[in-house]
Amino acid sequence: MSISYNIINDHENSKIKERISPNNKLYLKRLIQNVPNIEIRFFGSITNFTYFENNSDVDCCIIYPDESSRMKVIQFITDDSIEFHIKRITFQQVKLSHPAYNHEFNDVYSVFFDNRDKIDFNLVHSHVGPILQKQHHIGIVFLFFIYILKWLYYHSNIISKDIFRHLKSVMFNIKDYHLNNISVFRSNKESIKDL
Repeated sequence: MSISYNIINDHENSKIKERISPNNKLYLKRLIQNVPNIEIRFFGSITNFTYFENNSDVDCCIIYPDESSRMKVIQFITDDSIEFHIKRITFQQVKLSHPAYNHEFNDVYSVFFDNRDKIDFNLVHSHVGPILQKQHHIGIVFLFFIYILKWLYYHSNIISKDIFRHLKSVMFNIKDYHLNNISVFRSNKESIKDL
């Protein structure tokens, strides 16, 4: 499930807007001001009860209509900014496969700010495809297990970062491949900026 972001209407999706830090809100606002013909859709923990304030990142799709808009989004994300204190930007290509659909290819940019905020941008051409929609649709039982895993890591510090990442990766692989028949292929992450 993904939820559309509307910067103009303050009442629309107010719970999500409450969770987004002022820094991230301003960054998204500037992005929309620079590339007004895009749509931003949130998915992941920001849209459900597995969100942990000051720990969870913000996951979103940027739906762009044409190559010119895509290039403007990339330029905005990768440009040095005086207004935002960005310490690192990474890039990764992702291919999603499912036997019933055509392959879907997406570019993922992760922006890490000095204040520990992080936004993952999944760039998608014209619409969110059926495989990505299927991947974003997460059942309540799976969300419950994700919540427990995050609680063990973020709240109680019982498990290490490496164990957290490994268990989360295993859980998503089970959900994607074994339950939804989705294969996810990721390129190596490239560091675009690293201070």
